Amino acid sequence: MADPLVLAVLLCLVAALYSTVGHAGASSYLALLALAGLTPATARPTALVLNLVVACIATVRFAAAGHLRWHLLWPFAATAVPMAYLGGLVPIPHWLWKALVGGCL
Repeated sequence: MADPLVLAVLLCLVAALYSTVGHAGASSYLALLALAGLTPATARPTALVLNLVVACIATVRFAAAGHLRWHLLWPFAATAVPMAYLGGLVPIPHWLWKALVGGCL
């Protein structure tokens, strides 16, 4: 496994870079965590939490700037959050997870 401090710095850098363009960075979190040697059982929930934190910060800042229409957001949030959770519960073999993440990235 990679040095935890280096991994933390890289994750923070990815979060900062992705958030500048309105993304939360889940794909890059998964890539960094996989390269660091974490198992899917650890990487998936970690990436989900990081993604939620960055997305929440971006949403709050976007709303504070007056650009958010809550009536348009809530249907997406109400369906996306539970579906992301359910997707995270789907068990897949480690080799398939690595192939899917590698193929997507």
